[in-house]
Amino acid sequence: MFDAAVHTGTGPRPENQDSAVAGPRLLAVADGVGGSAGGGTASALVAGWLAPLDRVAPGARPGLPLLREVVAGANARIAAARDAWPRLRAMATTLVAVLAEESGLAVAHIGDSRLYLLRAGRLAQVTVDQSFVQALVDGGGITAAEAAVHPHRSRIYAALRGEAADLDRLQVTALEARAGDRLLLCSDGLSDVVPADRLEQLLAVPATPAGTAHDLVRAALDGGASDNVTALVADVVDARSPRPCRSTTVGAASQPAVEVIESLEAVWPGSGLGASHRWATTDGARSGVVGGTRSSAA
Repeated sequence: MFDAAVHTGTGPRPENQDSAVAGPRLLAVADGVGGSAGGGTASALVAGWLAPLDRVAPGARPGLPLLREVVAGANARIAAARDAWPRLRAMATTLVAVLAEESGLAVAHIGDSRLYLLRAGRLAQVTVDQSFVQALVDGGGITAAEAAVHPHRSRIYAALRGEAADLDRLQVTALEARAGDRLLLCSDGLSDVVPADRLEQLLAVPATPAGTAHDLVRAALDGGASDNVTALVADVVDARSPRPCRSTTVGAASQPAVEVIESLEAVWPGSGLGASHRWATTDGARSGVVGGTRSSAA
């Protein structure tokens, strides 16, 4: 389980196109791209579709295939909205999501939003950016230090766009978790501005997840962030912990745009503000129906 909190800042942009969900079982950050309306719509659609995973009982289905299946469903929502609103055809979103299960963590990643793990005071980056500059680093063309200031560091080659081929680049992996670990999920508005050593310092401070998330966003804004900034901090706690957090949705998903609601109503009547999810259990029975709320059906 997680004791988690999330904080987001618009920065110098006119609106926030990031969306995030922080709960006792599910963590997710989506960074929308594709224009002022499209980016926020895409991230909100994905975050809203994932949010009810937080209320599915652990062990109902293995986390890795379940997470992949639900991300595929989120991608289908983008396709439906794109078809209903042609002016949103360029919209897309990154995603980094973590689902806690009985045996560890299931991680889904596409794009350049990141997952970090702080263990025993040392920070490690878990995900690898699917970006233009990371490809240059991997090929030996530039160094990591050069990538951090490269003018095209925000260019990504993988995202959820509503295309079937998007899922070929989706990375779904297992991650060991220990009580006392601290996770950071963030948009590139944070990682492009605050270097890894500073992230490590801030995450290692014995503060609450809420306090740390706020400090991380403030560090990015004070450092001259040119984008929206979202930081989700989660402490891994024992399932019997008396400190389970409440699920929180922030950013574009917490204030769904009219395009989100009306496009979904046009394709799936009744889904705009009252979506329900139904996933199969391992024995083939149908279970786990959870009704959507305003924050989880964006």
